Amino acid sequence: MGVGPFASPVSDEQMTKIKELMETILKTFTLEYTKAYAIALVKHIEEELKQGKGEEWQLMERPEDSLTTPLKTGYLMKQGSVRKKWLRRFFVVRPNFKIDYYESEEIYNKGGKVKKTISLCGYSLSTDLAKDLLARAQELAAKMGMDAGDLPAVATYPDFSWEAHHERRRCYFMQAENDQEKEEWARVFDLCCRHCEGFNSTDPVAVAAFEKAITKTRQELGHWDSWTCGGSETQILSDLIVDELDQTMLGEIFQNIKGPAGLRMTIKNKVLQVLDTMVMAAVTPAYKAMETAVNALRSRIEGVIRSKIEPIFQAKEKIKEKIQNAVLKTINPVLSEKVTPRLAGIIEILISPMTDAFKETRVVFDGQMVHLERTVRERNGFGESLAPHFSGLDCTPRNPSLMRNAFKRVDAMEAPLWALQQFFDDIDPGTLISEANDTLSKILDMAVYTFEKMLEQEVTTQPAIKSNGAAAEAAVQKLKSDVRQRFGVDANKATVAYYREVMMKIVMPFLLKVVTPLTDPVLEPINSIIPEPFQELINIKAEFESVLEGLVGGAIDTVIESVTSS
Repeated sequence: MGVGPFASPVSDEQMTKIKELMETILKTFTLEYTKAYAIALVKHIEEELKQGKGEEWQLMERPEDSLTTPLKTGYLMKQGSVRKKWLRRFFVVRPNFKIDYYESEEIYNKGGKVKKTISLCGYSLSTDLAKDLLARAQELAAKMGMDAGDLPAVATYPDFSWEAHHERRRCYFMQAENDQEKEEWARVFDLCCRHCEGFNSTDPVAVAAFEKAITKTRQELGHWDSWTCGGSETQILSDLIVDELDQTMLGEIFQNIKGPAGLRMTIKNKVLQVLDTMVMAAVTPAYKAMETAVNALRSRIEGVIRSKIEPIFQAKEKIKEKIQNAVLKTINPVLSEKVTPRLAGIIEILISPMTDAFKETRVVFDGQMVHLERTVRERNGFGESLAPHFSGLDCTPRNPSLMRNAFKRVDAMEAPLWALQQFFDDIDPGTLISEANDTLSKILDMAVYTFEKMLEQEVTTQPAIKSNGAAAEAAVQKLKSDVRQRFGVDANKATVAYYREVMMKIVMPFLLKVVTPLTDPVLEPINSIIPEPFQELINIKAEFESVLEGLVGGAIDTVIESVTSS
């Protein structure tokens, strides 16, 4: 491995191991991706045939990509990537969670040129820079076999600063004008980190298969925990490989670097740069070949699946019955001793915060309705267009300032969720809390959208309310009452669904890690009963996971029913 004018700290033997590990991971992923694609295609076709049988909401769901109003706009200071100067820029957060920035608000208002678009797929947010930068420095010192005091001093940043951080991509340092602005902007940046889409593929089957293959590849490498990743397919696959190299080899390589601290850091950074380039050079053609292979696979099997979906479904049910009969003696003791007794404790952590958070979310909706009532009263009706009224409503569920109280209620889960690590060591409380916030925002967005659609219909049937303040106010009050009732029903549904999802995410990785080594020998013979025409379409391990999810889901549903009905 060439590292410029410096002696490489990577031995020939280590380089061989790096290449072998890259090859092993790519081979494993290729196999898992191909299997997952066939399974995902079967599931996709099954769901197509069951259209209209999904979750039944009383509120209306907003169509994807229908929003055009920015989620947030305003000025921030941004640190430059090269000279590290702080520059004032006008930021616009788009509904697709991409972030544009301009040299000024004037240029934005005139439809001028975007200075840069930031995609935060796979990034994480650091709002306590002093603490987080010190922790990273200490971790790096340990990895390199150095005293933390020998490292260059940790950089200091102005008040009200934060970072959008990624281990192997450019990091973004921002500064707001005050603490409240920092909190609001940081919340929006966090949304962008979690929701920005980076996949190049628009095929839902390919996306589902890719995500499943990443999970299965990590499990083959011995990792059962959740893994935060994001970006394009090649970026994620490269991150997977470099992350594994980091855990298995880089510490030893870094400790081979000798010399003064500054020189060692320079060589370390060069090693990582060369390694990233080498990994991406291997991943790019490999993934292109995978895409070609799965496209050929789809052309070959899609017609078969569509023509034989009922026999495939029947074969899967028969196989799942065989699996359940074969593994119950192994799984039931683990479930009854290590999982089921802890479910009630998990849901107790969730109930009060989610109940209180939805109450706060309803307060947000009511507040927006009161504001609208006052507006139409003062302006004597809605006017000729509803659009100005809707633009503010549309942003409400994504407005951190308005949602602050609801989100703070959810934060009460954090400490007790962390305490569960003594039993479930792969738990990720931060992700679970973020998903709770997403649940609140989703139901509020549905309430807002439902109100807007109902109001459009009301204006169509009663055009006089455009210019009659009293009638317009009465219309808002009537529709608000209707939407609030629907909100209550759907909030309960969404809360129960969240309880179930959280408990599945906590329990399933733990359970799979424990029972997979015990059940693999039992499952192997069942492969022989898969009908020969369906060998590519039915996977024993996938069906085993489905059986396990059914057993765990049944236990979870019993606990939820017991707790929510009492």
